[in-house]
Amino acid sequence: MQTPTGPTESVPSIVDITLGPATVFLAELLPGQVPADVRAVAHRLAPQLGAVTLRVEPHGLRHIRVELLADDPLTGAVARAHPLSSARYPLMVGRDEQGCPVPLELGTGAHIVVQGSAGSGKSTGVYGLLAQLAPAPDVLVVGSDITGLTVGDWAARPGNPGWRASVPITVDCSLILAVIEEFPGLVRLLSTSTGGVEKRARALLARLFGESRMAGMRLLLIAQRADANIIGGFERDQCSHAISFRVGSLSALSMLHSDADKSIAAEHATARPGVALLSALGVPLLRFRAPLTSYRQYHAEVAPYRRSERGVNRSAAPLSCA
Repeated sequence: MQTPTGPTESVPSIVDITLGPATVFLAELLPGQVPADVRAVAHRLAPQLGAVTLRVEPHGLRHIRVELLADDPLTGAVARAHPLSSARYPLMVGRDEQGCPVPLELGTGAHIVVQGSAGSGKSTGVYGLLAQLAPAPDVLVVGSDITGLTVGDWAARPGNPGWRASVPITVDCSLILAVIEEFPGLVRLLSTSTGGVEKRARALLARLFGESRMAGMRLLLIAQRADANIIGGFERDQCSHAISFRVGSLSALSMLHSDADKSIAAEHATARPGVALLSALGVPLLRFRAPLTSYRQYHAEVAPYRRSERGVNRSAAPLSCA
């Protein structure tokens, strides 16, 4: 801060130290400072403290607990989250650089957009997200999937009768999660059709983004790149969560994360599979690692909740719509 005698630097005061391994110290925050301010610069502070990264947690009203981590939580495998008994409970998208779980609440959130290049861990990250919902009776997963891999298993899962717009979420008034898998491929397919099908599909998608939340729906749109010709500014503005696995340029990253700079983009262009960036309401841009859930694991977790094969028209088990 500027004072009559010149600039003065103030830093949080350390009030207690516990030597390691897993060295921990308590610090008193400056007036107006919050734990998130320290987390935002943890990657700069950690090397000066002889650590790979820091875990920063609130400790009372005015203090923080800072743990020096010798290993980067983003380099190791992340344990997959437990299945949820209700869509009212938060999903876990992964663990952040401090090893803390990163939640995603469908009940209070809005729509989600996910992008990532081939081999970035995008699909396996989405599998891990959706698998958590398999036993939840108050959510119905539907969508458009030109491969059939992401929503195909949900086609034979019993729906919840009597759905209507409702808050809070209940078994009788389920939340509907509509998964739009590989939307650019769908657009390319529709562009070969006549009669303005592509234009109508885009208009309907925009309407879903703008109005469906009021009717108890959430959209999960997945693309290799969320370019402006794929998802427009209006649709992006309706998303409470934007997730980017590895992408190769700042322009691709900036589409979903306006606060990403060149240094972040350069680092993320070579990110390991499963490492992603998250922008969410009230949350600064953060890096996390998603559990890598293979298709075999995903299928094994969703399949037990399918209805009996008897009487199911397998030819109608949709590759495009569940």
